[in-house]
Amino acid sequence: MSFARVALSPERLQNLHWSFAKTFQFARDRLYVPLIQTEILRAAREYPIAFVREGEQWLPVAYLGDAAGQTNRFVDDKGSWQAGYVPFWLRVYPFVHAHEACAVLLDPGFVGVSGSHAFTTADRKLTQEARGVADQVRKASAGGALLQTAASQIVEEGIAQPRPGHSGRDSEPLLFVSAGRPADVLAAKAGDWYARSALTVELAIAAAFSSASMPRAEPAAVTLEPPPEVAPTRPAPLAPTYVPPAAPADLDWLDMSEKISF
Repeated sequence: MSFARVALSPERLQNLHWSFAKTFQFARDRLYVPLIQTEILRAAREYPIAFVREGEQWLPVAYLGDAAGQTNRFVDDKGSWQAGYVPFWLRVYPFVHAHEACAVLLDPGFVGVSGSHAFTTADRKLTQEARGVADQVRKASAGGALLQTAASQIVEEGIAQPRPGHSGRDSEPLLFVSAGRPADVLAAKAGDWYARSALTVELAIAAAFSSASMPRAEPAAVTLEPPPEVAPTRPAPLAPTYVPPAAPADLDWLDMSEKISF
């Protein structure tokens, strides 16, 4: 479900409040979340790093989906997050970054007339809490352009490749970096890449390292029950090669020319 997005301004959010997430049910259907520059290495320890197209650029994202690409494997039935690190944009929800500024998603589960924090003061200015979150969003987004450039270069060089069954928005394929791929491509031109942008090399290596966290399909269930017994097949009876002639019906069973004494 998509929600309206408004700029973080007193005019748009007067008399409204927000609350941060206590559970992550809102992210159950998310298969990936964008990453910021300062969390790339931390996220690579627990999530596969993928690349998704955003307009003319590519973005690094943390892949959250299961092996089938159907559901978020990091949210359990109670909404608890099943990993040690929660990506930045999930922690600050419903705040997002849009058009070089901080914005708010009008998700009724987090934004309304009641909530933990007010957006505005009585004199119609942003509260200190709201300005604090906006400052964090601004800092987190500061390296976005460099990160997009690095991600796009990784894709253009063919380091990142699609995996069957994993797609992003509008069926756009998600691209992943296999474990040995950066070394294969960068071996001859690592110096050139470092001279232009060390971030590109670091991002490629982090994405390759993160491939160890790719979800694997569940193995078939193993049971200890014995296999069902198969009834033995009986061979068809063989017809005898010799059939003795039938005895006359009126022949007494003792009348066999035999001498029988008692």
